[in-house]
Amino acid sequence: MRALPHLAAGLALALALAGPARADDERLSLARDIVTKTVARNLTQAFKQAEEKTLASMSAEQAGKLRPELDKTFAQERDTLVDGLSKEYAQKFDVPELKRLVAIYDDPVYQKFQALNADPTSMVTTITKDAVTKMMNLLSLAALSQQGNGQTPQSVPAPAPTPAPSPAPAPAKP
Repeated sequence: MRALPHLAAGLALALALAGPARADDERLSLARDIVTKTVARNLTQAFKQAEEKTLASMSAEQAGKLRPELDKTFAQERDTLVDGLSKEYAQKFDVPELKRLVAIYDDPVYQKFQALNADPTSMVTTITKDAVTKMMNLLSLAALSQQGNGQTPQSVPAPAPTPAPSPAPAPAKP
C-alpha cells in the first residue's frame, strides 16, 4: 500500500515529462509533412528535369552508369534538407500553426495553384521564366558595367547640350 502513492507520483511525473516530448514529436512530424509536400517535392521535380537534360547528352551506357549514383546522392542531400528544415520549422511554429499550414498545403485550390506554377508547359511558367531572364540579364549588365573603369560605352552619359554663348551686351549709347 505504501508503494501506491510513490507509483502514482512517478506516473504523474512521467506523464508530465512525456507531454512536451509528445508535442515536440507532433510538431516535428507536422513540419516534416509540410517540408515533404512542398520543398522536397519541388526540389525532386526540378532535379529530375535537370538530371534528364544532363543525361540526355550522354550515351545510354554512360547515363545508365551515372544515374544510380546521382539519384543516391540526391536522395541523401534531400533527406538532409528535409531533416534540417523540419527541425527548424518545428522550433518556430507551434502545433496549431503547423496544422494550419498542413491544411493550406492540402487544400485542393492551393494544390491546383502549385501544379500550374510547376508545369513547365504552362503560360505562367513561360511568363515567369521570361521575367526572371530579363532581370538576371539586367543584373549581369550592371555587374559588367562596374568592371574595368566602371563604365561601358552604353553607360557613359551623353554630354548635355550647351547653349550658345549669349551675345555680348551692346555698349550703351551716349
